[in-house]
Amino acid sequence: MKLRVRLLDPVRLSVSEELMEVASRESLGTQLPDGRKVLAAEPVREPATMRAVGTSRAAGAAGVAGAGAVGARASALDIAWWCQELRTLLVAGMTVVEAIETLQAQSGADGARAELQAALLAQLHQGKALSVAMEALGRFPMVLVASVRASERSSSLAEALSEFLRYHEMVETLRKKVVSAAIYPSLVLGLGLLVSGFLIIVVLPRFASMYADLRGEMSWSTHLLTVASTFVREHRLGILAAAAALAALGVVAWRQGAIQRAAMRAAAVIPPVRRALREFRLAKLYHSMTVMFRGGYTLDETLLRCEGLALGADMDHAMRDARLALTRGVRVSSAFSEHGLTDTVTQRLLAVGERSGNFERVLQTIAERHAGNFAAFMDRATRIVEPVMLLLVSLLVGSIVVLMYLPIFDIASSIR
Repeated sequence: MKLRVRLLDPVRLSVSEELMEVASRESLGTQLPDGRKVLAAEPVREPATMRAVGTSRAAGAAGVAGAGAVGARASALDIAWWCQELRTLLVAGMTVVEAIETLQAQSGADGARAELQAALLAQLHQGKALSVAMEALGRFPMVLVASVRASERSSSLAEALSEFLRYHEMVETLRKKVVSAAIYPSLVLGLGLLVSGFLIIVVLPRFASMYADLRGEMSWSTHLLTVASTFVREHRLGILAAAAALAALGVVAWRQGAIQRAAMRAAAVIPPVRRALREFRLAKLYHSMTVMFRGGYTLDETLLRCEGLALGADMDHAMRDARLALTRGVRVSSAFSEHGLTDTVTQRLLAVGERSGNFERVLQTIAERHAGNFAAFMDRATRIVEPVMLLLVSLLVGSIVVLMYLPIFDIASSIR
């Protein structure tokens, strides 16, 4: 299990917080081998396994049983819309409870929103902080929860929501770049496969029946066409069933994330794509750090929280090592550079932040720079991939058509 552990270093007289993988809470003990004492340990809830608590104050057995459905149905909640509406009500002078009650009334028959907000209200009425309630439900991004927790120290929840909306806008902009770049190649590929399937399953057997009575020696293309059409005609139902099963398997694999993981592994093999993915992850990391740093977190605390961004094992390991280096007193630019979280420009920008103390602006500049690099790569890749994909599909369909019409020359030869 994964625990968030608060540790006391008796030598440095400092308190730190780390994420640890242990078999159980009891196996952690009260003291680590390096001498640090365990002050507290809390399990880290994974978003896929979290469930909501009861949806009313009197959460009896029926309420607890129905609360698990909140996490599953709340995925339809638009987090950005919810934050924007909540910020508007807070700026108007409402308290947090009043604002969420207003949003719940506004939701009306929308089950996902109403249940999620009812679960939030149930915990707020029990005296829990908003960040605690949001983390317990498991339907809110880690950056938003951390930003709200930081705002609870300074009573600036509206500003924290504004910061998260800026972060969300940046991530959504980059995501839309990827989606828009993939739409045209996907349409071309899908249409090409559809046309090719129609030619092979419907048209090809009819052409082959025309060539069945052809006398004389057949060319290799005619023979290949005849064999292929015979196979398709004899196993047409099986081919259709296999195609349907393959499509269903693809949908299941997409829903479970297998296709995305395979695509990420394949992308990691191509150096330009691997560098672009790194730019995206660094943009997300530095923008998340900006949001939390503005909320009052220290840099080592932001790195600890950012380990939940799912940026990959390599990035998590680099953040963990950089955070430990910061706790040892290493300079920020050196700690980040030694563990692969910077390039030359980023390292120098961090050094400027060390001299000026304006890390907030420096982190924002670094995030914008990496986001710009990723956007530029997507624009260049789109200009290259679209014509290449169109060429490949044209070659595929054209080859099938040529294969069907070449035997006509054999027929003409046999007639002479």
